[in-house]
Amino acid sequence: KSMVDLCLRWAVNCAIWTPTRLEWPRAMASIQLEEAERIRGFMFSRDAKLALVGRMLIRAALIHLLGVPNNEIHLGRTDKGKPYLLNALPAGTSVHFNISHHGKYVVLAAESTPVGVDVMELVRPRGKGAQEFFHTMRRQFTEGEWRAIRAPCTEERQLAQFYRHWCLKESYIKADGTGLSYGLEKLHFEIDPTWPPSIGNVITGSQLFINGVHAAEWQFEESLIDSEHCVAVTTHLSTQRSHPASFVERTVPQILLPLSPLRDPQEWEWDRFSTQIDNTQRSLI
Repeated sequence: KSMVDLCLRWAVNCAIWTPTRLEWPRAMASIQLEEAERIRGFMFSRDAKLALVGRMLIRAALIHLLGVPNNEIHLGRTDKGKPYLLNALPAGTSVHFNISHHGKYVVLAAESTPVGVDVMELVRPRGKGAQEFFHTMRRQFTEGEWRAIRAPCTEERQLAQFYRHWCLKESYIKADGTGLSYGLEKLHFEIDPTWPPSIGNVITGSQLFINGVHAAEWQFEESLIDSEHCVAVTTHLSTQRSHPASFVERTVPQILLPLSPLRDPQEWEWDRFSTQIDNTQRSLI
């Protein structure tokens, strides 16, 4: 694929996937052994499911972009835990990808230059009113950002603006590669006023200032996957297109299809998954 084609936005609704006794071992056998071991260690089945879909999504995306079989894809992790491709690629070619999960969705963005993605479910924080929640998070945003977050007249819309700002900051940090050690209060977003976008549409007007200096080399794509999930993608301006890419919904069977098993599926994987606690109603935040 040419560099121009190297752009992907995929979203998987994990809530509609109920793994079967055959499907779970088959899926676990399609990812690298050390990743399968990590997933077996989760206490909660929901977290195991989200993590597995994330790993499968990365591999399916790389198969799609690079045109190589599953057994030829080799992934590593940085010291901050970020997955990356170990494969040697043709000169002048590079693949950057990032995943995020929250609520019902696992999302992936891929580019030929650094990229970050973050998704958030637009839900009320558990056990807290919006204002109390905002108070606990007060240091994460600038005064100007708090004015923008609190500007809407209803708490529901204020929370949507909060999650929107959060997604922008997280996606930038992930694209920049500095990880969560970066102080969020050093980042100030002037947000695109055309919110909310219609579902599937992408707005790109938000601007970032770092310690007061405009970070003009980054572009921010904001969209709604559905009425309950907002997503932000940070890309380098060198990859700017006439039309930013929208997220395409994929199902788990669709992403599992090209993932030939890396080893024989083991029935006991299902037994192990069955002992993980069902925490479907638990929020990750």
